[in-house]
Amino acid sequence: MDKRKYITEDGEHKEDIIVSWIITHGCPERCAYCISPEKCEEITDYETHKAIQDQMIATGLTKNRYIGGEPLLLPHLPKLIKEAKENGLNTRLSTNGILLTKEKLIEIRDYLDSMALPFESCNDELNRSIRGTKNHSEIVSSRIKMVREMSDIGVLVNTCVHKENINELEKLAYHLETLGIDHWKLRMFNSSSGRGAVPNKNRFEISEEQFFEIVDHIKSLGLNYRIDGRLPSKLNTRLMVSPTGELYRMIGGDDEQVHYGNVLTKKLNIREIYKRDGCN
Repeated sequence: MDKRKYITEDGEHKEDIIVSWIITHGCPERCAYCISPEKCEEITDYETHKAIQDQMIATGLTKNRYIGGEPLLLPHLPKLIKEAKENGLNTRLSTNGILLTKEKLIEIRDYLDSMALPFESCNDELNRSIRGTKNHSEIVSSRIKMVREMSDIGVLVNTCVHKENINELEKLAYHLETLGIDHWKLRMFNSSSGRGAVPNKNRFEISEEQFFEIVDHIKSLGLNYRIDGRLPSKLNTRLMVSPTGELYRMIGGDDEQVHYGNVLTKKLNIREIYKRDGCN
């Protein structure tokens, strides 16, 4: 389809109130750079998830980002996405694509504005060593093609840039152009927080100079989609909701986060916090 719903988030969208909701820790992969914390406790029922979402919508949420873990593990996720869209929200699903079938896409496509998928390289042996699963390049490529053919959902690709894949990114850049994506976000590896990232600092860490050198090179290729390079510090201003409904900002390591409390039990006002603390 030619018409796409994807709108990039930049300074022109100053009135947006955006939350990244780690709706589950569960995931069929074990990525070695994962920023999701190593915790097992989480909410699993639809009623409580709906109450969290309703509270955020009632207090000003405009863009909901369903992330994980793997959100598609939740059977009621399509219902939450549908209800968010019917309340006027811009919606995005972040998924590794493994559980994204044609049937699932048909169920959610009318209620999603964008979908984000991770892509480290075209080298599947490298991908396997990073993610712990086989055929990642084939899976993500096929899912992007399926979304393009069956919907007008915008497609965003996220790539964690680190020591092991930095020399593979030019090849990936050209491959992504053949897939017709809308936006590529390259994020420098963050070693300060997460079940995968903290123990893999020495394996993956690169300098800011190395990071911006590859981002500038990719931008110079003249590709037909938007490219952004993001430092870990970008997380400092992002409002996150944990799998237990806790609202926080990831300003540093796990012990340095800003915690606001539980969205439900404290009846938190998302817009008030977002504006007061300069989130984006």
